[in-house]
Amino acid sequence: MPTPEALNYWDYVKHAFNWKVRLPLLGHMPLNKLLIVGFAILGFAAPPFWLLGLALEGAYLLFLPGSDRFQKTVQKLIRGEQLLRAQQTWAEKEQQILAGLALEDQRRYGRLWERCAGLQRLSAGAAAVVKVEQLAAGGLAQLLWIFLKLLDSRRRIQDIIDSTSLKELNREIEVLQGKLAREPEGSAVAKSLKGTLDIQQRRLENYNKADESLKVTEAELDRIEKQITLLAEETAVTSDPAMMSDRLDGVVQSLQGTTRWMSENAEFFGSLEEEPPPVNLLQGPPRTPEGG
Repeated sequence: MPTPEALNYWDYVKHAFNWKVRLPLLGHMPLNKLLIVGFAILGFAAPPFWLLGLALEGAYLLFLPGSDRFQKTVQKLIRGEQLLRAQQTWAEKEQQILAGLALEDQRRYGRLWERCAGLQRLSAGAAAVVKVEQLAAGGLAQLLWIFLKLLDSRRRIQDIIDSTSLKELNREIEVLQGKLAREPEGSAVAKSLKGTLDIQQRRLENYNKADESLKVTEAELDRIEKQITLLAEETAVTSDPAMMSDRLDGVVQSLQGTTRWMSENAEFFGSLEEEPPPVNLLQGPPRTPEGG
């Protein structure tokens, strides 16, 4: 489906032809198509009805698609459908990641989701100085999504670390280095030992990088949680829009720094080249598992 901005005249003609009208007791019905069928049936009894129906349909498809009001209505409808599809897509991604997390991590995400949702509810109040749209622009939903991806990446990094014995790996490297030192340089055995040693050293480098990434991930998770808590507290007590604007700028900067680091370590976090999460990621039932 084209975006609202990319619609041409014939797209509006197709929408006009298929347009549904809400009828009492019947719901939304394709009234234009029903009238075409009606004139077609009447035409068998009186052929002039075919000409009348054709003239009316031509006038309808000529003038309605060109109406500015109709075009705006179609654009609004398409935006709503796109938003709904985006929400469903992100909900599926969210549930897929949550299903792979430990229960405590699911609860941790659920608690942050509740704080973010509460922040939006608070900002939507009559006395609030920060509106929901501003919070979305400040990266609230994006931070929540990155928090979930960090939890998932931490799980995978931990799996790498748990599957490797650092003590055993260092011991194997020492043994290989000792054997290599006793072999004549350039011999077949030396080449084989050197190849194996290179593999084990790369495994050690990967382990050390995973260990460092795990520490950074833990720090980022803690920072996001505290940032959301601080933002909620300041939204509740401040009456200075400029101050809240500065805080929201801080959220954006934090988001940029986190995504940059994740992109630099794509082997652990995967690609971040995707559409940003929808604002309504914070709508719907709470994400805290039962018993959380």
